[in-house]
Formats: sequence, C-alpha cells, structure tokens
Amino acid sequence: MNIKHLSAFLFVYCGHVFCQDTLKYTLEDIFQLAASNSREVKISTLDKKGSEFDLQAAKYNRLPQISGRASADYATNMPIYDNGLFHTPSQHDVIHFLYNTGADFYLNLYKGSQNELQIRDKQIRDELSEVKLQETVAQTKLTACFAFLELYRAYIFRNVIKEDIDDQKQQLKEISDLYKSGVVLHSDVLRIELELSKREYLLVEIENDIKRLSQKIQLIIGSENSKIIFPMIVQEQARTETFENSFLSASENAFSLRKSELMEKLSMLDVKKQRAQFMPQLSLEGSFTFANPQIFLYPYNASWYTLGIVGLKLRIPISNWYLNKPQMEKAKLEQLKEEEAHLNEEDHLKNELLNASLQYEEATVKRGICEKNIALTQENLRIIKDNYFQSTALITDLLDANMNYLKSIFELETAKMNQLQYYYQIEFLKGSL
Repeated sequence: MNIKHLSAFLFVYCGHVFCQDTLKYTLEDIFQLAASNSREVKISTLDKKGSEFDLQAAKYNRLPQISGRASADYATNMPIYDNGLFHTPSQHDVIHFLYNTGADFYLNLYKGSQNELQIRDKQIRDELSEVKLQETVAQTKLTACFAFLELYRAYIFRNVIKEDIDDQKQQLKEISDLYKSGVVLHSDVLRIELELSKREYLLVEIENDIKRLSQKIQLIIGSENSKIIFPMIVQEQARTETFENSFLSASENAFSLRKSELMEKLSMLDVKKQRAQFMPQLSLEGSFTFANPQIFLYPYNASWYTLGIVGLKLRIPISNWYLNKPQMEKAKLEQLKEEEAHLNEEDHLKNELLNASLQYEEATVKRGICEKNIALTQENLRIIKDNYFQSTALITDLLDANMNYLKSIFELETAKMNQLQYYYQIEFLKGSL
C-alpha cells in the first residue's frame, strides 16, 4: 500500500468504476453550486430584494400626497322648538341633498430632516442585507467545503481499507497454509480472521458515511439528483500571510465587523431621528372642492360652486420637548451599546482568527510528523512481518504493526483535510471566501 500514489489511484479508480453511478465535482464546482442553488442563499436573496423595496418606498415618501374625495348626503328638515320642547315645533326647510367632490394636496417642505433620515436608515439596512447575503453565501460555501473535504477523506479511507482487506486476505491465506503445515497456532488464524472482520465492518461504516455526506452536499447545493457524489482531487492551499496581516484584512472585510459597524450607524441615526422630533414642521397644503350646496360662507346658496385653497402650514411640536425625552435617552443608550458590541465583535473575531491560525499551524506540523510516521510504520511492518513468518515475532506484534501503519495513513489524510478546513475557515473569518 503506497500512500504517495493514493490520490492518483483514487481518481483513476473512480473514473473507471464509478463514473456511471456518481457525480464528479471539484471543490470550485461545489462553491459555485452552493452560492447559486442553496435554499438559504435564496432566502437571503429575497430578504435583500425586500430591503431594496423598503428603500424605494422611503424615497417615494418625499413625493407630494394627492387624494380625491366624494360624498353624497341627505339632510332632513330641521325642527325648531320656538315655543318650548313640549310644543309642536316649526319646520325649518333645508337643502336636502348635499354633494361634495374634490382633491387634497400635501407636500412636506421641512420636517426636521425626518424623511432624509428615514431614507438613510433604509440605505443602511439595505447595506446590512447585502452583507448578510454575502455572509450567507460564504457560510454556505464553508459548510459545503467541510462536507466535501470529509467526503474526499472518506473515499481515501475506503480505498485504503479495501486495499488493506486484500492484504489481510492474502496474509490470512499464508498463515492458514502455515497452520496446516503445523508451523503456527490456530489462534493466529482466528486473530487474523477477527481483524479481517473488523476491517470489513469499518468498510461498511465508511460506505454509509459516503452516502450520508453525499446527501448532505446535495441538499446544500440544491440538487435533486440521488447519485453519489465523487469529489475530484482537492488542490492544496498554503497560507503565506502572518496573523497580523490576516487580522488587518479581517478588520476591513469580516462579515461580523461589517454588520456591527452598520448596526452602530443605525443607532447613531436613531439619535438623530429622535432629535428631529423636536423640530418644527412646514408643509404646503391645498384643496379643491366642487360641491353643492354652498354652505362654506354665509349667505348659503343652493347652486354648485368651486373653491380652491392653498397655503403653508407650520406646526411646532412643543409637547415633544418633554414627551420624547425618555426615547431620546434610550436612543443614546442604544448607541453606546452598539459601540460596545462592535468592539466586542472585534475582540471575538481576533480570538477566532488566532485560534484558526494556530490550528492551521498545528495541522501543518502534524502533517509533517504523519508523513515521517508512515515511512517508519511501513518499515516496522515489513520487519515484523518478516520476523513473524520466520517464527521470531508474535501474531500480536504483526497485528499491532499493521494497525499502526493503517492508523498513520488515516492520521496523515486527516491532517491534510484539517489543514484545508482551517485554511478556508480563516478565509471565511477574513470575509474573503
């Protein structure tokens, strides 16, 4: 079992055996499909479009308000009790049918910049929706990436186990022949058969892991295909920048910091909106009336008439100076809270980025150690195997040597996948995935 040719063997093996039963994807393919087909991304995209309509509605609020009206009424005669309530009243004849049509006009000229502040509020929320959409895309890609790397490792484990099972069967045959010749004990044959059954059960578990991870990836990328996914060879990624440079990049592009910064801006805007409640309001208002009868001015008239009124209206909200004081203080507290939240997110990001960087370095070191261990365990297995068949080593020594070699292969592949996972996690924290 040669670990140097394992990835190449895996690719060729799939190309000839599983090409009709699997869907072959690269990691870049998974990234593209997850970003375009994920249901979570689609939901976040709809939220983004909704925020765009909110911004458009806020801008439309600056336009004049025009409304039409119409009414038709019937008035009864008006009794007048000129001799007291307990005497028959005289009837005052009135105009029975009243008609009124017209239009009203309103244009806000100044409202303490409330409209402008509302537009700015919607703009910031639209930016926040955009950042959330980008974060959802990146988070979906990261989740798909982790599942893809686990699936890639599962395929490698499967082929390692299959090759090891073939080796164990050949070894079992050789030991069985020695047992028939009376060279080894029957217990040696039983131990090898037991280890072989463990390998076969482990192969079943790996096969189920492949199905489970394939289904998980299918759900992430929004695919309805039921075929098993086969990951193509994963390109290794090496980090060259320092933690300080990574944190500098994350300070500008990290999703969590961008969101907290926008929330801080919203809190500052809320303070300005509360201050605008104290400002006077100036509007241009007008109305046009086409009605019958004319009862607007005395003497009244039963004929149709038209009347247009236009003018400026000034409103000074004096009561707001004391009614809005608690809301003003609360808005200031919210601003302080968001400022602290932003600093807290910055500390949290720095800690997460440092942990991911250290874990990446640990995985890199472990990978180098595992590569050395494979050569050592492989040579140890060769020596123990020769000694066993020369009757100078026990079957337990042979099984331990074989297990240590198999374990070193698994540890190396796990270290490789962990290294890639931490690499992409760092890219996500930086906001560049």
